[in-house]
Amino acid sequence: MKPVLRFLVYLYPAWWRHRYGRELEALLEDSGSGWRDVWDLFRGAMEMQMSKWTFGAIVAVCGVAGLAIAGAVAFAMPYEYRSTATLKIDPVFDTDALNRVVHAAFTPQVLSEIIRQEHLYGEAPLDGSIERLLRAIRMEPAAPNLVRVSFAYNNPAQAQRVSQDLVSRIISANVNPSISQYQLRIELTTPPDPPKKVGEGKRLSLAHLGFPAGMLFGVVLALILRLRRARTAN
Repeated sequence: MKPVLRFLVYLYPAWWRHRYGRELEALLEDSGSGWRDVWDLFRGAMEMQMSKWTFGAIVAVCGVAGLAIAGAVAFAMPYEYRSTATLKIDPVFDTDALNRVVHAAFTPQVLSEIIRQEHLYGEAPLDGSIERLLRAIRMEPAAPNLVRVSFAYNNPAQAQRVSQDLVSRIISANVNPSISQYQLRIELTTPPDPPKKVGEGKRLSLAHLGFPAGMLFGVVLALILRLRRARTAN
């Protein structure tokens, strides 16, 4: 933590560091350090640097900083990859009947087995991992008798394998005697495709949001600094 604090000292104006820098560094060496100290030192440096800035300069700099921070956060997020397969349902499927087949295919025991086999979600609790697995599965109609089944994960090879496993289990559940009463014929027409990156639009939206958010913060900050200057002057 102390290297961070020493770095923050260099954010202060040169004239201030020349006059008070050694005293502050000695104080930092003798005192404890925590995130509160980091914030106090950073805030003091920004207030001192901005004390001579105009309202517009503060807003503009905060906008650029917001864009940079939001962009860094957006593109540091791990990518997800979605692999999609297509099932053909004959006759034209009954949604309720298909839902019953899927429910029979994706039991908690089956989902737990997939998670263990593919080592999904690291060391997360099993209940939470099952919920995440279900949220990552997408089923959507592609035509009157076609359904797309896809799965998204941060590893493309695992995403494709799980997608294949899911459609296989749906087909297997459909031929189970207790399920076949729904009289659906389900077959795989398109195997899981090579995984594609998902969420690029959200990343760009988050990055673009940083600029107006930073400008709004800059307006608030500039008003606060103006108020403090007025109080000091009085």
